[in-house]
Amino acid sequence: MTRFRRPAQALCAFFCAAGLSLILCVVPGCSKRNPAPNVSPSERVLFSFERPTMLPMVGGTARRAIVAEHATHGKRCLRLSIAPKTETVILDSTAFPMDWRGWTSLKVDMYRDAAPIRLNLRLTDKQNRRHWVWSTRVEPGANTLEYDLSQLRDKIDLSAVTELMWYAEEASGRLYMDHIRLSKGISAENPNI
Repeated sequence: MTRFRRPAQALCAFFCAAGLSLILCVVPGCSKRNPAPNVSPSERVLFSFERPTMLPMVGGTARRAIVAEHATHGKRCLRLSIAPKTETVILDSTAFPMDWRGWTSLKVDMYRDAAPIRLNLRLTDKQNRRHWVWSTRVEPGANTLEYDLSQLRDKIDLSAVTELMWYAEEASGRLYMDHIRLSKGISAENPNI
């Protein structure tokens, strides 16, 4: 009988024996070939565009691709080409609703290589309740957008978030998105809250 030092190793062995090797990229510590990036216990990564298999979870009208330039978490990020009538991007997790309870903020790394742009964020829950939450100005260069989740408690079910949708006002140019995560803290200097 094989003994495992960590529960994650036992879990990986079980899934691998069952032919479900896809789980290796999800459970930290399972694969020495694909180790999980350093993750702080005060943050939980929701989306990081390291694999082309992430692209089907991205919808909306904006043209999109997974690329290397301007990645902040790993080696790849999502590039959006936005223009009038192609101004939305949707991250869909309807099949696996996300539990955001206990987290204080949503953070997103963005890079803008053109003039400033205003983005609006809408969240949807499992009961299809939608709430437009924020309008944020994205400046040229690197940005970390941070959204205070405390104002959502009565608006949507934070135990079952299924969709994040950004809509660009006066859409034009490219926008890069990466490292979408929940955090236990809010930055005092962040103007996007």
